[in-house]
Amino acid sequence: MAAIVNEATVGGGFGNQINYARVTYDFAVDGGATGALDLFTAGAGGVVILDARLVVKTAATSAGSATLKWGPSADDDRFCNTTQGAVASLTANAVIVPPALEGTPNVIATPYYLAAASKLIMTIGTAALTAGKIEFVIGYMKA
Repeated sequence: MAAIVNEATVGGGFGNQINYARVTYDFAVDGGATGALDLFTAGAGGVVILDARLVVKTAATSAGSATLKWGPSADDDRFCNTTQGAVASLTANAVIVPPALEGTPNVIATPYYLAAASKLIMTIGTAALTAGKIEFVIGYMKA
Protein backbone atom coordinates (compact mmCIF):
# COMPACT_ATOMS: atom_id res chain seq x y z
CA MET A 1 0.00 0.00 0.00
CA ALA A 2 1.25 3.49 -0.75
CA ALA A 3 1.70 6.11 1.94
CA ILE A 4 1.50 9.87 1.92
CA VAL A 5 4.87 11.59 2.00
CA ASN A 6 4.47 12.69 5.63
CA GLU A 7 3.09 9.43 7.07
CA ALA A 8 3.52 9.32 10.85
CA THR A 9 4.30 6.49 13.25
CA VAL A 10 2.67 7.13 16.62
CA GLY A 11 3.03 5.54 20.02
CA GLY A 12 5.75 4.29 22.28
CA GLY A 13 7.44 6.15 25.10
CA PHE A 14 4.90 8.85 25.84
CA GLY A 15 3.39 7.70 29.16
CA ASN A 16 -0.32 8.08 29.86
CA GLN A 17 -0.93 11.63 28.70
CA ILE A 18 -2.98 12.34 25.61
CA ASN A 19 -0.78 13.25 22.64
CA TYR A 20 -1.81 14.66 19.31
CA ALA A 21 -0.32 13.76 15.96
CA ARG A 22 -1.07 15.70 12.80
CA VAL A 23 -0.50 14.38 9.31
CA THR A 24 -1.23 16.41 6.21
CA TYR A 25 -2.39 15.01 2.89
CA ASP A 26 -1.44 17.47 0.15
CA PHE A 27 -2.60 16.85 -3.41
CA ALA A 28 0.44 18.75 -4.75
CA VAL A 29 2.76 16.31 -2.95
CA ASP A 30 0.76 13.07 -2.66
CA GLY A 31 -1.37 13.09 -5.83
CA GLY A 32 -5.09 12.38 -5.92
CA ALA A 33 -5.57 8.95 -7.51
CA THR A 34 -8.28 6.69 -6.12
CA GLY A 35 -7.11 4.13 -3.59
CA ALA A 36 -5.82 3.89 -0.03
CA LEU A 37 -2.93 5.83 1.48
CA ASP A 38 -1.27 5.20 4.86
CA LEU A 39 -1.55 8.06 7.34
CA PHE A 40 -0.44 6.70 10.73
CA THR A 41 1.24 3.54 11.97
CA ALA A 42 0.98 2.52 15.62
CA GLY A 43 4.34 2.03 17.30
CA ALA A 44 5.39 -0.69 19.75
CA GLY A 45 2.63 -1.58 22.19
CA GLY A 46 -0.08 0.09 20.14
CA VAL A 47 -2.13 3.17 20.96
CA VAL A 48 -5.63 4.00 22.14
CA ILE A 49 -7.29 6.59 19.92
CA LEU A 50 -9.39 9.05 21.90
CA ASP A 51 -9.97 11.78 19.31
CA ALA A 52 -9.89 11.85 15.51
CA ARG A 53 -10.88 14.52 13.03
CA LEU A 54 -9.87 16.09 9.77
CA VAL A 55 -9.45 19.76 8.99
CA VAL A 56 -9.61 20.92 5.38
CA LYS A 57 -6.83 23.46 4.82
CA THR A 58 -7.38 23.88 1.06
CA ALA A 59 -10.66 22.85 -0.55
CA ALA A 60 -10.67 19.48 -2.27
CA THR A 61 -11.81 19.36 -5.88
CA SER A 62 -12.54 16.61 -8.36
CA ALA A 63 -13.57 16.29 -11.99
CA GLY A 64 -16.07 13.70 -10.73
CA SER A 65 -17.77 12.82 -7.46
CA ALA A 66 -14.71 12.02 -5.34
CA THR A 67 -15.20 10.73 -1.81
CA LEU A 68 -12.83 10.40 1.08
CA LYS A 69 -13.01 8.11 4.09
CA TRP A 70 -10.51 7.37 6.84
CA GLY A 71 -9.99 5.03 9.73
CA PRO A 72 -8.13 1.88 10.73
CA SER A 73 -7.39 -0.57 7.91
CA ALA A 74 -9.92 -2.99 9.46
CA ASP A 75 -12.66 -0.31 9.72
CA ASP A 76 -11.64 2.22 7.09
CA ASP A 77 -14.59 4.59 7.49
CA ARG A 78 -14.65 4.70 11.30
CA PHE A 79 -13.55 8.36 11.53
CA CYS A 80 -15.06 9.71 8.31
CA ASN A 81 -17.44 7.93 5.96
CA THR A 82 -18.03 8.64 2.28
CA THR A 83 -21.16 10.69 3.03
CA GLN A 84 -19.24 13.03 5.35
CA GLY A 85 -16.24 12.91 3.01
CA ALA A 86 -18.03 13.76 -0.23
CA VAL A 87 -15.95 16.28 -2.18
CA ALA A 88 -18.72 18.90 -1.80
CA SER A 89 -18.17 18.72 2.00
CA LEU A 90 -14.40 19.13 1.78
CA THR A 91 -14.48 22.92 1.65
CA ALA A 92 -11.78 25.20 3.06
CA ASN A 93 -11.79 25.28 6.88
CA ALA A 94 -14.31 22.43 7.20
CA VAL A 95 -13.78 20.24 10.27
CA ILE A 96 -15.14 16.71 9.99
CA VAL A 97 -15.48 14.54 13.08
CA PRO A 98 -16.45 10.86 13.34
CA PRO A 99 -20.20 10.19 13.03
CA ALA A 100 -20.38 9.05 16.68
CA LEU A 101 -18.50 12.18 17.82
CA GLU A 102 -20.63 14.89 16.22
CA GLY A 103 -21.61 17.45 18.84
CA THR A 104 -19.24 16.04 21.49
CA PRO A 105 -15.87 17.79 21.72
CA ASN A 106 -12.60 15.96 22.27
CA VAL A 107 -13.82 12.44 22.94
CA ILE A 108 -14.78 9.47 20.79
CA ALA A 109 -17.79 7.62 22.21
CA THR A 110 -15.80 4.37 22.18
CA PRO A 111 -12.00 4.69 22.22
CA TYR A 112 -10.31 2.58 19.56
CA TYR A 113 -7.30 0.33 20.21
CA LEU A 114 -4.83 0.34 17.32
CA ALA A 115 -2.38 -2.55 17.70
CA ALA A 116 1.35 -2.18 17.08
CA ALA A 117 2.18 -1.87 13.37
CA SER A 118 -1.52 -1.32 12.52
CA LYS A 119 -2.37 1.60 10.28
CA LEU A 120 -4.85 4.40 9.87
CA ILE A 121 -5.57 4.97 6.20
CA MET A 122 -7.42 7.42 4.01
CA THR A 123 -9.17 6.16 0.92
CA ILE A 124 -10.06 8.28 -2.10
CA GLY A 125 -13.00 6.71 -3.90
CA THR A 126 -15.37 7.11 -6.86
CA ALA A 127 -13.16 9.64 -8.69
CA ALA A 128 -9.71 11.16 -8.28
CA LEU A 129 -9.08 14.38 -6.40
CA THR A 130 -7.62 17.24 -8.44
CA ALA A 131 -6.69 19.55 -5.54
CA GLY A 132 -6.83 19.78 -1.77
CA LYS A 133 -4.87 19.87 1.44
CA ILE A 134 -6.29 18.04 4.46
CA GLU A 135 -4.87 17.72 7.96
CA PHE A 136 -5.70 14.58 9.92
CA VAL A 137 -5.60 15.02 13.69
CA ILE A 138 -5.48 12.09 16.09
CA GLY A 139 -5.54 12.23 19.88
CA TYR A 140 -4.01 9.08 21.31
CA MET A 141 -2.32 7.61 24.34
CA LYS A 142 0.17 4.78 24.64
CA ALA A 143 -1.61 1.47 25.17
